[in-house]
Amino acid sequence: MLAVNYSDRPKLVFVTLVLTIFLSASLMAQNENGVSANPLVFGVHGYYGMIIPHAAAITDVSHTNPRGFEFNLALHLTSEEVWKYCFCYPRLGAALHYVDFANRDVVGSAISLYPYIEPFIGAGQRVSIGFRLGAGFSYQTTIYDEISNPLNKFFGSHYAFIALMNGSVNYRISDKVIGRMTLSYNHISNGGTVKPNYGINYPMLGFGVDYVFNPYDFEHREKDRGVVLNPDRERFDFSLFFSGRESEYFKRWYGVYGVWGGYSMMVGRVSAFYAGAELVSDQLVRKSVSQAFLDGITDELPDHLRFSLLGGHELVFGRFIFSQYAGFYLYSPAKARNAWYQRYGLMYRFAPSLWIGVNAKSHYHVIDFIDLRLVRSF
Repeated sequence: MLAVNYSDRPKLVFVTLVLTIFLSASLMAQNENGVSANPLVFGVHGYYGMIIPHAAAITDVSHTNPRGFEFNLALHLTSEEVWKYCFCYPRLGAALHYVDFANRDVVGSAISLYPYIEPFIGAGQRVSIGFRLGAGFSYQTTIYDEISNPLNKFFGSHYAFIALMNGSVNYRISDKVIGRMTLSYNHISNGGTVKPNYGINYPMLGFGVDYVFNPYDFEHREKDRGVVLNPDRERFDFSLFFSGRESEYFKRWYGVYGVWGGYSMMVGRVSAFYAGAELVSDQLVRKSVSQAFLDGITDELPDHLRFSLLGGHELVFGRFIFSQYAGFYLYSPAKARNAWYQRYGLMYRFAPSLWIGVNAKSHYHVIDFIDLRLVRSF
């Protein structure tokens, strides 16, 4: 029989969601006649960088210079509806990203596939500036092994996520050829589902060329700040979410379940302030405190539930919400790694008042888990 690794389930869900969002957004990018007027762009870029030694456990294997390349395919969106959101013309695309960490026996290399959005300032001009955000799926060739590869605490699993942001300066050589210089910050992690998982952070400098198959004369449009993009200025959320974590000690996968409530208030065209609370039942924490009590390490059996308050910021782009929250524990008898944490999320509205999303919880540079959630808004 085929063995199923249950710790890979959250990863598969995440990738499915990202691809669904990408395909939906691509369909929305068509004009009213159903015919896409968006230029198709293909790019080839090369990169060279460094590894940031963000924890003592990976410092000894962080002194190399990664190098890699990337293939990009994107639509450069041109509609007036898109312009209204950012007063810019963004690209919506996908990239195949390869990086060799210049230590093949210990750290190896990674190949990633990720969708991205990349707003451009000055699209169509001789010089333009782009800002890219992307997240997707990554495969690592070399991972941690207690006996044969104990130094690689970056990766505990072959399968992980990649998240990145970059800025680029683009020079139009001709109508169809664009030169590009990029500074990027990249992060690969399995989201805490398989340990060890310190993750790897590697900034890179890149140069490349983009080819435009159907050049387009970008229309100059006025910035009308009076346009109301999000008529619903307030929103109440109720959410159920789940995830999973693997324990090195117990050698199995444990579920994480939670409920969430919050309030969002628009304070600009696309910006909103957010306040909320969450209650989390982490079955790995429950098992850990129970085992410590049974082994006589502790005299008490603390509650594994954790209750937190959160606050933060949202970017609201129609059906999409990008969020960044900070949370702190009000109730945590089983002490957490730190007193406060961060959350980063993406939600997509697939029906009136119904959203599906992914959200990553981390304590500083260490990701606890990435959850999948269903949200009902009021």
